[in-house]
Amino acid sequence: MAIHIVYLSHGGKKYYDQTRFSVLSLLHLLLKQQRQDVKIMVYTDAPDSVPAHPLVRTETLSRAQLQAYRGQFDYVHRIKLEVMLKAARELGTAVLYVDCDTRWLRVPDELFARLEEGKASCMHVNEGVFGPGFFPDYLAAVDKHGAELRKMGVADVRGLAMWNAGVVGASADMVPFFETALRVNDFLLPRVEARNWTEQLAWSLVACDGREPLALGDALHHYWNYSYEAPLYLAEVFAGMEPEWDVARQAEYCGEFAWDESRLKTIQADPEHKRQRRRNKLRNSISKRKVDWRILIARLRGALPSAD
Repeated sequence: MAIHIVYLSHGGKKYYDQTRFSVLSLLHLLLKQQRQDVKIMVYTDAPDSVPAHPLVRTETLSRAQLQAYRGQFDYVHRIKLEVMLKAARELGTAVLYVDCDTRWLRVPDELFARLEEGKASCMHVNEGVFGPGFFPDYLAAVDKHGAELRKMGVADVRGLAMWNAGVVGASADMVPFFETALRVNDFLLPRVEARNWTEQLAWSLVACDGREPLALGDALHHYWNYSYEAPLYLAEVFAGMEPEWDVARQAEYCGEFAWDESRLKTIQADPEHKRQRRRNKLRNSISKRKVDWRILIARLRGALPSAD
């Protein structure tokens, strides 16, 4: 069996620390089992932030690459689609992308074996079937643009569900899976509202095309709901590491660390942290409005991406 676990780490210390912790938690499991069949690949703009180990490779992404990967509308989540297409084309194995705000709890060998067998895709967990009470605007967009989706290779959207895209993977021979997801994202982004989840919608459409993707499930803890608290918490975690520890000892520490949800909730409830969180949300909202503005200009110019 051979598989690459792929990370995308860019944009600042928050993301570098999250990637470091997640990689170390996985490395601990691999070293404990003396594994050589699972490799870790990190695409990053800060390679020095990644733990240095024979099982871990990095590829540096330049500022120009990252900007180009954001595409016509400067959509940050599009970078992941480009990076996964790159990984699928170049690594030569099954690939499994993992968001950096995660920690590994076990090695899911049964899922890795299914991906290695071929012609399978994987996401994290099924969040629910689209309907009147669950992403109705997305469902309406899928119905409206069914003909265009078929042109792009998505033929069967019956029973479509929204899958969490904190994990996305596919077998080694499935480069078209990643190509289609990128095309679908680019087509739908200017044609749906609540654009923050368009990338996840694109992955879900392609993964659910006539089949149900494999679910990684509880092998991984995805703490996305503590996005603003995690940097402070991880600073406390890393403060417990000794400077002289080698990477294997760091991995053991992170892999065995007693994750404390109550500490995250305490940070979340702090009044000053709440104020900072509101400021961060405002800053993110401004970035989203810039995407909307670019889309409006493209629409007025008749320059929206087509399905052809």
